[in-house]
Amino acid sequence: MQLVVTIYEPTQDAAIDAIRSLRDDHDMIEVRLDAFGGTGDFPAFCGATAKPIIFTNRGGDPPETDLGFVDVEYGRKIKDPRRTVLSFHDFEDMPDLNPLIDAMTAFGCAHTKIAVTPLTLRENDALLAAIKPGLTIIGMGEHGLYSRILAPFFGSELFFAGIAAPGQLSLERVLPIYGDRKLPKPEKIFAIAGNPAGHSLSPAIHNPLFRKNRVPGAYTIASFETFDEIAEAFQRGRIAGLSVTAPFKADALAFAKRIGADIRPNAYEAEAANTLVRTKIGVIADNTDVDGFEILLRGVHARRAAVAGAGATARAAIVALRRGGKEVRLYNRNPKFGAEPLDNLSSFKGDLVVDTLPPGVHVPIPSGMTTIAAAYDRGGLQLLQAQAIRQNALFLEAFR
Repeated sequence: MQLVVTIYEPTQDAAIDAIRSLRDDHDMIEVRLDAFGGTGDFPAFCGATAKPIIFTNRGGDPPETDLGFVDVEYGRKIKDPRRTVLSFHDFEDMPDLNPLIDAMTAFGCAHTKIAVTPLTLRENDALLAAIKPGLTIIGMGEHGLYSRILAPFFGSELFFAGIAAPGQLSLERVLPIYGDRKLPKPEKIFAIAGNPAGHSLSPAIHNPLFRKNRVPGAYTIASFETFDEIAEAFQRGRIAGLSVTAPFKADALAFAKRIGADIRPNAYEAEAANTLVRTKIGVIADNTDVDGFEILLRGVHARRAAVAGAGATARAAIVALRRGGKEVRLYNRNPKFGAEPLDNLSSFKGDLVVDTLPPGVHVPIPSGMTTIAAAYDRGGLQLLQAQAIRQNALFLEAFR
């Protein structure tokens, strides 16, 4: 694969500055000219980098330049196939791929790119199956992340990462996923299952761990409306392992019980599973959120703890806290299951608050209180990394 960094800035000067600020770990640059009028000083762009540049005027006429590559939308006139990235975009659906691929590759352009919008997991699988040498396949939208992330592992030629570009994964998220970009075809697929899950940083954690352990696995995002759709792919072996996030953790445990999985104590005690993995001896269901909380609690000296939230992550926190001998009080926006109103948390007299509420929620944590949070916007990356240690070890069981 080749990693293309898309520059989408409101002015030409800002775009040139963005190019100059890039670190060297990329292969090409795409300049979105449509962000500032559809044309520009092409020699100035090329002078800002030694990398090849693709000039794109999405939605308008192809740029008029003899420098770099030019993006041409399928159906428009191609002037020089050797310098053309021939593109097709469907922002709502996924057309019949084989006739489209045959028609586009017949032009013999330098690069051929097809970006479509799969709506189901099976459509994502069909998109991956259509990849052939010299072709770039992109799944767009939240549901398309499944194939978008996996496509380079299956031979898709170009991957576009954004610098403030709409609809693209950021360069910061992409680099850990693909490493040096020498990607063997994966024997097993793993994914985070949630609705939504597009914000997840898990691919940037598990893919490097697979490389470190030298196993042919690839990890992606399965963000779909129901757990049943993802569970079907897991049960039929198209997916070997799942990290499960909101709102599917209880569904995952129910599924594990239904298929007779080996359900580990963490999952039973938390009444939720955040990990499913297929092994040679059967399916394992576990809850590594409990492990993550136990890791983060090792250096915390507390007798009384408050848990904010009442969902699956809160139950995992309660398991870890009670195992550590902590007294636990529960607070939630909708008081139930013995929880106090969330507003009462501000007057909590204790040592520790475990915040399991989702991003964007105001949690009235008392001043000076030690806090462990699950949401990324409040420090949850520590929990994500801590629980991933044992989760990835469970995923490795799929290769043994």
